[in-house]
Amino acid sequence: MNPFHIRAAIGLLQGIALYALYRAADHGGWLSLHPLLFSPLPLAAASLPLLCQTGLGALRPSRLVAWLTGLALAVAAIGVHDRWRVGVEQAARADLMPGALAVLGVFLLLFIAWPLILAGEGERRWRASYPAYFDTAWKLGLQLMFSGLFVGVFWLILNLGAELFALVGMDGLRRLIGEAEFAIPASTLALSAGLHLSDARPGIIQGLRSLLLTLLSWLLPLLVVLIAAFLALLPFTGLDSLWKTGHASALLLGASGLLIFLLNAAYQDGREQPGRVIRLSLLAACLLLAPLQTLAAYALALRVGQYGWSPDRVFAASLVILGACYAAGYGWAAIRRRAGFAGVASANIYAAWLSLALLAAVLTPLADPARISVASQLARLQAGRVAAERFDFDFLRDRGLRYGHAALLRLRDDPALSGSVRRKASDALSEDKAQPKPPAQAIHPRGPAPLPAGFLAQDWKQAAKRTGELPSCLLDGRNECDAYVGDYSGGGKQEVLLAEPLPARLTLFQRNAQGLWTLAAAYDLPAGCPAPLEALAAGGAHALPPQLPDLEAGGLRLRPRYPYAPPACPGAKK
Repeated sequence: MNPFHIRAAIGLLQGIALYALYRAADHGGWLSLHPLLFSPLPLAAASLPLLCQTGLGALRPSRLVAWLTGLALAVAAIGVHDRWRVGVEQAARADLMPGALAVLGVFLLLFIAWPLILAGEGERRWRASYPAYFDTAWKLGLQLMFSGLFVGVFWLILNLGAELFALVGMDGLRRLIGEAEFAIPASTLALSAGLHLSDARPGIIQGLRSLLLTLLSWLLPLLVVLIAAFLALLPFTGLDSLWKTGHASALLLGASGLLIFLLNAAYQDGREQPGRVIRLSLLAACLLLAPLQTLAAYALALRVGQYGWSPDRVFAASLVILGACYAAGYGWAAIRRRAGFAGVASANIYAAWLSLALLAAVLTPLADPARISVASQLARLQAGRVAAERFDFDFLRDRGLRYGHAALLRLRDDPALSGSVRRKASDALSEDKAQPKPPAQAIHPRGPAPLPAGFLAQDWKQAAKRTGELPSCLLDGRNECDAYVGDYSGGGKQEVLLAEPLPARLTLFQRNAQGLWTLAAAYDLPAGCPAPLEALAAGGAHALPPQLPDLEAGGLRLRPRYPYAPPACPGAKK
């Protein structure tokens, strides 16, 4: 079968799966009630089809299926843990979709693991040669980069075409590309086409890689000079100014990461001998990494000693460990001075496996940043290193997730602790503090009827996850709304109509059978037209019968969707 047809079929199936998950998350259903089952599915649907497409032709079908099955189990375990760590007892903060840590972690883990697998399978051995790892990793990275660019230009053309058709009064294409049922499968199909085109022309990829690496390699001498000058000045300036920045660890780790990247851009696969300037820069870079990493580790140790562990410091510690592996390997390669810095290749391979182990640790309970942080902060409180008045109980509630919630319960219920600690833990657990009310000053009631009790007190941020976009005045108060209370649909029940100036829109809310206020409808207003708002203020808004009736077919009630045609403002020139 034609490889393009296979990739297109995989892309189409991926789009259908992602759209089905989008609908399940947006509109509810059995699966949306089980976050532990739902969360791994978007991770797997977004990542594994890409691996399958890049593995076509490189792996035998049986081996491809076996590796994808193993990686799917790993992704499922990470997705389940990501939702489990939130804690079902904190349902107000739970979400169906995987968190940012799980998404980024899974894609990093797969991007590192897949080239190791492909290169090893290509040479039929557990540890492949370094040139095979290098070629596979760069090919995968450039394929994904150019395929993403292809998708971006694809959507640029579609939007341009939609706007051109709209100029002549044909709005069908604009509405089509705005629908999720088209946008998601179209994007995955375009991505599949980009992956196939980049795979079918390997010579172009290799040429672009060579050009990119050559350009980047000439930035290494500049970075080496700057880092060497920085390190040379430290004995004269001291370290106090460095620590006062408050982000010395992040800056030093960033410099180390850039140095490692440019060093490898200059080293490439190690088969070609670079020129004298690049060779001297490689030697200096291999030696400079160790002092940078030492400073980063020392800065992190100072922060942990002062304030204990936090999730950010756990991530920084993982990078320090990984950087130490690079520094040791590169330093040994520079000291041995073997031809071509052969030790750099070995250090890169060991660092790749170490990075997989570190990712697996932080994405599971083994080294969950939230668990380590909560244990560290509790130990500081119990040891008296921080007073109860200065202890951040809100950190346990907001960033400690399941572990922080359990810690607050223990602090609240432990009779051996002081009353101050127990009271503050109880306050942190209270529903009012855990779920702050939306800013009332952003909503201005208009008319004789006041806002119904409970409308502002409702958790609108959680409701936005179920119903989609809500007026910002309900969520964060960035914009202001006028609120009108009345019976606007003719059903004889009290309703709330929020009027936003930007975008010009009315949003209608109704109370459901459970007593919760829910989004019922949204009405777009003509821009710069005050007539509807004036009518609302005067109590002149009323219900009209629909232009077309609902239809009943197969036990379903089908509602009409009218073509987009903004109403004209009364008195406007034709």
